Amino acid sequence: MVGLIVGAILILIGTYLVLGAQPFVHWAAGLWPRPRRGAQVGNLVATNFIIRFLGLLAVAVGVILVVLYFV
Repeated sequence: MVGLIVGAILILIGTYLVLGAQPFVHWAAGLWPRPRRGAQVGNLVATNFIIRFLGLLAVAVGVILVVLYFV
């Protein structure tokens, strides 16, 4: 039962991270104190990728936990 609950929570959190990464990166870019150039933009793109990748990992683990509960 714990696996089902944790799996569902991980799916929700992972989905939020995948879909909500872009607004977070835009918010972080707005906090940047000076104009952004090539290297800083690359860092923001990398941050966006990392957040989305971790979200996909969380979704995958959540799906695995839910499937294992029902098997």
